[in-house]
Amino acid sequence: MSEKMKVWTKEEIKGLIESRDDAVVRGMKRIYDLQTEDEKNSGGTYYNNGVGFSGVDGDIMSSFVEFYSKNNFLTTKQMKIARKKMLKYVGQLTKLVNGEITNKGK
Repeated sequence: MSEKMKVWTKEEIKGLIESRDDAVVRGMKRIYDLQTEDEKNSGGTYYNNGVGFSGVDGDIMSSFVEFYSKNNFLTTKQMKIARKKMLKYVGQLTKLVNGEITNKGK
């Protein structure tokens, strides 16, 4: 008998981002993974493809992901900014965790 996979709601994802630092970091990494390779390499956003960080957030959020990857933490100020910005991406994150969008085949 197969088990049903949990379907996450936007409200649940929002609650995680608001309350847990690890959810902010995991969310940032997942959205960063949706950036194209040239966007990752330059730290910007150039394509209006409906996934990844917006043009306004591309530079700073990419820098946070890269900082975390090197140092395994964000500063208090970085976390405060990242948490606020990640609330904009609740819709994408919900689709990601529910398997509605992937970073395959970009």
